[in-house]
Amino acid sequence: MRVICALLLALLPSAIPVPAHATDDQGALRPGPVDFVVLVDESGSLSKADVAAERAAAAVLALGEVSEKSRVAVVGFGSVTRSGQAPVDTVCPLTRVDAAGRERLSACVSGLHRRTDAEGNGTDFPAALAQALSLLSGSEDSTPKIVFLLTDGQLDVSDSPAYGDDPDARNANARKALKKRIEQARADEVQIWPLGFGSAIDKQQLDALAAGGYQSRCADLPSARPTARVTAGSADVAEVLLTAFAGARCARTTPGDTASVSSSADLEVTIPPVATDGTIDVIKENPDGVAVTYYDPRGRKVPLNGRAHGSEFELVGQSGPVEALRIRNPYPGTWRVHVQVLDGASAQRITATAIWQGVLRSYILVSPPVPTAGQQVTAHVTLQTRQGVVLTERAQLAGIRVSVKLTGTGFPARTVRLTDDGEGPDPQAHDGEFSARITVPRTATGAVSFTGLMLGEGIAGDLSPYSTRLATSAPLVTGAIVLEDREVHPGDTAHGSVELRNDDDSEHRLSLTLDDGSSGSALTVGPQRMTVAAGKAVRLPLRLDFGQDAALGAVSGRLTVRDETSGQVLTQTFVTVRVVPVPGFLDRYDRQVGAAAALLLALAVLLGLRWQDRRRARETSDIQLILYRGDMELSRLRAPAHAGPEFGFSLRAATGGNQRLLLDDSPGRHRVRRTADGGLVVRLAGGERLVVPRNQRSALTDGLSLGFADHRPAARSARSSPTGRGARGAERTAPKERSEGRSRQIRGKRESAAQNTTLKTRRPYDDDF
Repeated sequence: MRVICALLLALLPSAIPVPAHATDDQGALRPGPVDFVVLVDESGSLSKADVAAERAAAAVLALGEVSEKSRVAVVGFGSVTRSGQAPVDTVCPLTRVDAAGRERLSACVSGLHRRTDAEGNGTDFPAALAQALSLLSGSEDSTPKIVFLLTDGQLDVSDSPAYGDDPDARNANARKALKKRIEQARADEVQIWPLGFGSAIDKQQLDALAAGGYQSRCADLPSARPTARVTAGSADVAEVLLTAFAGARCARTTPGDTASVSSSADLEVTIPPVATDGTIDVIKENPDGVAVTYYDPRGRKVPLNGRAHGSEFELVGQSGPVEALRIRNPYPGTWRVHVQVLDGASAQRITATAIWQGVLRSYILVSPPVPTAGQQVTAHVTLQTRQGVVLTERAQLAGIRVSVKLTGTGFPARTVRLTDDGEGPDPQAHDGEFSARITVPRTATGAVSFTGLMLGEGIAGDLSPYSTRLATSAPLVTGAIVLEDREVHPGDTAHGSVELRNDDDSEHRLSLTLDDGSSGSALTVGPQRMTVAAGKAVRLPLRLDFGQDAALGAVSGRLTVRDETSGQVLTQTFVTVRVVPVPGFLDRYDRQVGAAAALLLALAVLLGLRWQDRRRARETSDIQLILYRGDMELSRLRAPAHAGPEFGFSLRAATGGNQRLLLDDSPGRHRVRRTADGGLVVRLAGGERLVVPRNQRSALTDGLSLGFADHRPAARSARSSPTGRGARGAERTAPKERSEGRSRQIRGKRESAAQNTTLKTRRPYDDDF
């Protein structure tokens, strides 16, 4: 069932040639409506599953329609084999696709069924198409009209007396009748999109249906031409569903993720900035076993129905195989679709895709604004979304072609392609302003109109024209507008100037207006009224005042100066001002704060290094105490690793009555610390203080003396000692001091050699430390 549903949806990607735009009650651009009829084959060759799939397909078409002003009808068809039968059955009359209409359509499609012999179960294409054309005959001329024909076979009315008494001639007669219906469809501007599924399809016949109907196409895109599609089965489902609704609004798709989900997963889809309307479709194998949650590109959970964060949301098809979250003004970027398979449901394959459309305004300027016949003018066109966002990024403009069509009296219409490449009249490449030079024909008279045209996949334009009357002589009043500030804060003013020159012999009153500005900008322009005296040239200050509640972002529009008496445009220009947040303290004083932070960091590093040096200078773990009796060494004791600024020891009697040094941190024991000059200070157990200078001994008790060896690296010892000097200090030492230093160095080496000799002849008690 889901396969056939998807295949019918596949007709949509290029199907509907929507009008350039429609407007809602507030005048905002919206996708235009369409009227379409779904013709569903009810012939006897269908299986029960096929019929169920057709019902689902018809329901999805109705539920997925973007515009609530569109109308949908569903018609089942077979054939007439005996009197009392009808070849068609309108199960759903033409119904508007608003909230109430979708409910009715969801219910009425259940009337589709496989016909029995008693009901007439042939395949009468001419009767079906005639019913569709009748239903669409009351549509407005500006509304596109579409027929979808879904069949599992080919025309077969061999059992229908409606096409003659000779059974062998009935199908030939029906083909002639079908040809007339197709010609009527072309005359009534009705497109025909056939879809065949299964192995009994006459592809040539379906191609003739598509080619014979009306050939108008969405935004003149070749991909939107009506085309017959034939599929054999489920292998095409994923591809078809990814583009299911793309053509319904001259839209485009951005395929998202597909995953086999057993518990939960996050699927991602992307909606570009150019999109003004979008749909996120989630394709499920078992709709009852999946819960779906949607998050916008900023990570915010969005409602399934209602408004939030400047967008409007509506969820349809939640209980069906295709769930669609329709979004007006979608936030651009990557959306996250969180899917969770409910307890008890089996793992299933789930796909998410985004389908979007950009409904754009085109703003056109012509310079000079009042040309003369035969004069070359420059036309500029910018594109803007309904929220006032001007398309300026190269990626957003990719694939969009812009032209200007010049029409008027006295010459045939001509169209000129505009470019945004920075060449010729175009001021800057890829800035969203398209430009070209156009020469007004010398035969032109009276009024002329310049209309901006845009062409692109997923784009619909508003075709806003610029109209004026040709001048017969050079204008007496001219002007120019210059905007200096391009960025403001809420409550601030963007400044510029208006330069005017009056060569007339009377004064002129002029008005200044800003057209097409964003309604969220809280913006006023001044001066709104200006007077230029006869023969004078003036330069007036221009102000664009933004309110305190001005919305952040780019505000774009068209500044126009008009003559109040004649209504003639004197000068125009595009403007774009970006409203940015008021800078905070760090934004305003970032350099000063950065310098202060760097200074504080350097100071902190310096203090840290000094503290570390002092801590290392106090560290005692590199000390080895030496106990002497006279000149005989009795014991050595190495401080414990990571001893810190002090450690404790005690004296104990050893074999033979000699004393030994032992580590002992219990209360009341001797404590050892370093002194600032590189020696040691020992606080004895009795409270006395004993100083042991470097390379010397100090009397301890009972003929015992205490010395020590310092195993700290020499470089650190030099930095720690107040008498240590660097190489440059040594170079500045006086000759006499250098000589004395050499003598001390020699004596030190001799003492060191003596100590090394002692160490080599240590007794076994040395192992105690």
